[in-house]
Amino acid sequence: MSMSTRDALLTFVLTAALPIALGAYGAQEHQHPQAGAHQHPEAAKLTNPVTADATSIAAGQKLFAQQCAGCHGDAGHGDGKMGAELTPKPSNLSDADWKHGATDGEIFTVVRDGVKGTGMKGFNSKLTAHQLWDVVNYVRSLGPKAS
Repeated sequence: MSMSTRDALLTFVLTAALPIALGAYGAQEHQHPQAGAHQHPEAAKLTNPVTADATSIAAGQKLFAQQCAGCHGDAGHGDGKMGAELTPKPSNLSDADWKHGATDGEIFTVVRDGVKGTGMKGFNSKLTAHQLWDVVNYVRSLGPKAS
């Protein structure tokens, strides 16, 4: 491959990747217009492609134990050891108060992107999309159903 062809290919790849990278960054910088419970209409439109069967829920439970229980606690009550130092405190995932919306898409978005201004960091770089949906299916098994 000649130097000019390689340079052109590199420029093309970088140009194509930039909007994707900026889009992912923007999702993590989401600002909430109001305090308290709210919904994310765009996130709510996401459809869970992973069936919430025993296999997915078990996989999600294993990932939750590895990645989430430190803050949210083993049963998702928001009482994990690492979460005790956080302000605001981690959410209790087994109660009826879903601050960022209760649809699968909204839960997926929170786990993927995190929540600015809290200890909830995004797991997009640590988990695959399928693994994120497995976590959603497990978290859904802990708390209220979407309306």
